[in-house]
Amino acid sequence: MKKPIRQIFKEYFNFLGKDRNAVIALCVLIAVVMAGHLVVNRIELKSQYDLTEVMEAFKAWESEQEDQQEIAAYFEFDPNTITAESLDSLPIPRFIRRNILRYRSAGGTFSQPGDFRKIYGMNDSIFAELEPYIRISSEKQNYDEKAKPIEFEMPTGFFDPNTATTDELQQFGFNQFQASNVVKYRQSGGFFTQPSDLLKIYGIDSAFFMRVQRIIQIEEQPEVEILSGSFRERAPVVVELNSADSLDLVKLRGIGPVFASRILKYRDLLGGFYSPYQLLEVYGFPEETFQALSQNLMADSLKVEKLRLNFAGYTELVRHPYFERDQVQAILNFRNANGPFSSNAQLVSEGLLDSAKYAALKPYLSCR
Repeated sequence: MKKPIRQIFKEYFNFLGKDRNAVIALCVLIAVVMAGHLVVNRIELKSQYDLTEVMEAFKAWESEQEDQQEIAAYFEFDPNTITAESLDSLPIPRFIRRNILRYRSAGGTFSQPGDFRKIYGMNDSIFAELEPYIRISSEKQNYDEKAKPIEFEMPTGFFDPNTATTDELQQFGFNQFQASNVVKYRQSGGFFTQPSDLLKIYGIDSAFFMRVQRIIQIEEQPEVEILSGSFRERAPVVVELNSADSLDLVKLRGIGPVFASRILKYRDLLGGFYSPYQLLEVYGFPEETFQALSQNLMADSLKVEKLRLNFAGYTELVRHPYFERDQVQAILNFRNANGPFSSNAQLVSEGLLDSAKYAALKPYLSCR
């Protein structure tokens, strides 16, 4: 006989005392959660400060701090008297500071700010940063103001760097330091086979070379060989680092196939060398080898490949050895938030790079 439906429901929902208490507690908990949810949704939390205003104030403070650091990084100095400790405070590469001291120890002096450009390893971008702060004291002339460049009228005719005297070279625009180095190079057994060989002379950069290139005329000379013991030793080889291949590099004493391969790989990562001193950054490259080869090396900074700050992506930037991952991410975040860079100097003024890092990277950067 079938049971009535009412009795079936009664038996189904017949709980023990513990079960009833648990059900009641669960219902109360559900009710409290639902009530709390409704109450919280009706509460509007208001902050006394606008987050946007706080962030703008924080960015303004950071910019002010960076400006103060930038001002403190550069200071007026006399390159003839500045101490090694004071040089360490300037945001320039270590090897340039070392070359300044070596140049002075060898008896070199600076008579005008432009002479500072002849320091080995000094490129146009670093010099442009330092030039406004150079103050050279002199009994004959006060250089508290920026020295005016000497207007020079290039004479007509041509010159041969293999035969020209110091006076003749100065007539064609060479300063005393450059002309003296050309003559010393010849006296030590060196000679010039093509106009670009002038770039190997200490104190002559690509900018000066472009001025005199059209008036260089080198007479053909027979190949010079120097007898040494039981073998013949050719005259010194000069290698331009940004156009050299492995065969050119192994011609240099102390560079074998392994180092040649490392140099080419590092050049590819950098986008080119702007100074021969960058070879010291190649893994395992001995400083003694570099010192022995320094007169056989040159780097044409005009051949350096530029990184376009407003178009380069993360992979392209982080590939460069001078960039850190967090610096690249900060640059990209700033560009995405504020639009394209108007100048390379923004990397420092916005706190994205410190002055030393910026000085090393500047030859590789472009906002175009």
